[in-house]
Amino acid sequence: MANPDLMTYGSGKYTGLMMQHAGGLNVAAASVKGARQVALEQVLAWNPQVIFVQDRYPQVVTEIQNDPNWQGIDAVMPEYAKAWGYPMPEALAIGELWMAKKLYPDAYKDVDVDAQAQDYYQRFYRVNWQPDAVK
Repeated sequence: MANPDLMTYGSGKYTGLMMQHAGGLNVAAASVKGARQVALEQVLAWNPQVIFVQDRYPQVVTEIQNDPNWQGIDAVMPEYAKAWGYPMPEALAIGELWMAKKLYPDAYKDVDVDAQAQDYYQRFYRVNWQPDAVK
């Protein structure tokens, strides 16, 4: 889980549960308790397949996309999968499904997460879900 200045979330945070429920593994959880700054060398040693970036930090996505040391890592986080601070209800209902699809696209190829988000927002909030701008 990426934040500015190489801050990440290890164990003891909802983001780890979200990953676990989605079938993923938080590689930082074994050595990071709570939130902590790490060195790029540590991230590269973990060799994560995916890094999820909080969408309120678009500069982190830009940094990861433009730095050759980060090439090949997917770095996006949609509005309905926020899990930072106090998780929004849609993080539990839709965010874990979104993360599972990102981690296992073949297993979830028939799942339309945007349609699930639309249904959730209509059912519980009585509003249309609007996707974030493409990042």
